[in-house]
Amino acid sequence: MKKAHEIKDELLINEIFEEIEFGTLALCVDNKPYSLPINFVKNGNEIYFHGSKKGKKIELMETNCNASFSVVDSISFLPSYFSTADENASPATHIYKSVIVDGKIEFVEDYDEKILALDFLMKKYQKEGGYKPLNDEIYQKIVNATCIYKLSIKELSAKFYLGQHFNDKRFNRVCEQLEKRGRPNDIRTLQLLQEFRK
Repeated sequence: MKKAHEIKDELLINEIFEEIEFGTLALCVDNKPYSLPINFVKNGNEIYFHGSKKGKKIELMETNCNASFSVVDSISFLPSYFSTADENASPATHIYKSVIVDGKIEFVEDYDEKILALDFLMKKYQKEGGYKPLNDEIYQKIVNATCIYKLSIKELSAKFYLGQHFNDKRFNRVCEQLEKRGRPNDIRTLQLLQEFRK
């Protein structure tokens, strides 16, 4: 990982966890990797997940609690000709933000913590509200039937690849090409390139 792309700012990192809806949970048992897309919520130094109490991922986590989790904010693909006019394919690249977390999985058995985790999830995915509080008795059966588990963060690395290494000539050409292409997401890409250029 190039040092220029490493991000240490906790606020910027937490923004990704809040904005991204799905991440990839990676597990491994007996040298056999297994990964799956999953929704999540981060609270402090823990990432909460929920799901069925049975299935392959549960069996794997019971056997080996070590896990890795990653999220990616895929911002924009920059074709090679955005960077150069010489028809060289090499400068083709992707603008993105990513975070990788390593840690240990723990099953949440405490009823109040399960409610807390489900409340975090609802507040993330249904920000407008419109539901009874999760400690309402109507949820008791489903809370008891739901598996809640969390990843305690031991190591975290974040990488923002936002053109920080572009020389002035390439940076200016890419900005011109983004303005010319004019897709809705190109405006966001331009703003991020300019913000992280400072």
